[in-house]
Formats: sequence, C-alpha cells, structure tokens
Amino acid sequence: MVRRLVRADHAADQPGLTTVPSRLTRYIRLCAMVALASVGGCALLPWTTRDITVSYPDLNARLDQRFPVERNIADLLRVKVLRPSVAAMAGATPSAPLRLAVSMSLDVTMPSLLNASQRSLWGSMRLSGLPRFDARTNSIFLQDARIDQVRVDNMPGALEAALSNAATRLAKETFEEKPLYILTADQVERLGGRAASVSIEVREARLVLSLK
Repeated sequence: MVRRLVRADHAADQPGLTTVPSRLTRYIRLCAMVALASVGGCALLPWTTRDITVSYPDLNARLDQRFPVERNIADLLRVKVLRPSVAAMAGATPSAPLRLAVSMSLDVTMPSLLNASQRSLWGSMRLSGLPRFDARTNSIFLQDARIDQVRVDNMPGALEAALSNAATRLAKETFEEKPLYILTADQVERLGGRAASVSIEVREARLVLSLK
C-alpha cells in the first residue's frame, strides 16, 4: 500500500504525466465554459448555428392570405390581383445577389366596346425586389420593388400605360409597405434577441436569415 501511494505522488510530480483526476477536472471546466457561454448570451460557438430558413411554399401560404387584391383605375378598369407565387430570380449581373420575384395572375374587368356589358381579360404580372429584415417588427419586407413584366391578353393599347402605373402603385403598397413574412415567436427566440444584426440571403428554394 505504501509503495502504491509513493508511485502516485511520484507521477503527480512528473510534468509529462497526466493523472485521471486532472483529465476529469479539465472536462468539467470545459463543460462549465460551454454552459456559461450558452446562458450568458456570449458569441456563438463555432459548431452551432441559429440560421432560420423560410421556404417559398411557406412564404406563398402567408402571402395567399392577403389576396386577392382589387383596385379601380379611373372608374374604368377593375384590376384583381391573385395567386401570388414566390421564386428566386437572377440579378442584373452574374455577381449580383439573387432577387426575390413574385408572380401573380391578373383579372382585368373593363367595359365592352360593343355594348354596355363588361368583359374580363386575363394576364399576369411579375415584380421583384430584395428582402429586407425589420428588427422593430421582426418582419421581412421587399425593398426596391420593381415591375418586371405586365401582360394582359387583348388589352387595348390606350389602356396599357394606365394599367402599368396602377400595377406599380399596387406593388409598392402591397410589398414595400406591408410585410411579406412575420417571424414566429420560436424563430425570434432562435435569434437570441439580436434581431438587429440579421442578414437575408435569397436561395433557390428558400430565404435564409443569419446573424451577422
């Protein structure tokens, strides 16, 4: 028994030898550091992530709750916008970030040129912009919204300009001034209370929100 104790003391004095208790102590210290970093809100550890993804089907489902939208143009045309569909769209240059495009169907009702009845014309509209995160409301907006395409079958040329102007105003009201998506409570919690430093990346099938 005395010989074993002497050997243990001798090993503790050797700098190149590590005893079992010292390994256990290091492990406990490491666990404590990880726990403190998580509770104290310190910088994220390199193997953790708090990225939030919003799929386009989910985004479409949220948008669909706000449609159809109707507008009257000069008491002559009634424009109904419906069935929004979100997709990624290439930027102006190969190095430019992807834009978020929203395609919609158009139902345009106008007086008939032959009688007092009205007729409906069908078409489509597509706009695009860059998603912007608003930390105050925990919402995603579409900034720099622009009309990329407006097409209505058999639309009289004299009314095309009026329709295009109305579509531009509608896009600004619907997508720049109202949120595309509002984060859930769970998503906000995943950001760790640091929503002010969130970036958004447009990908082929989803939006990705990351802490900067």
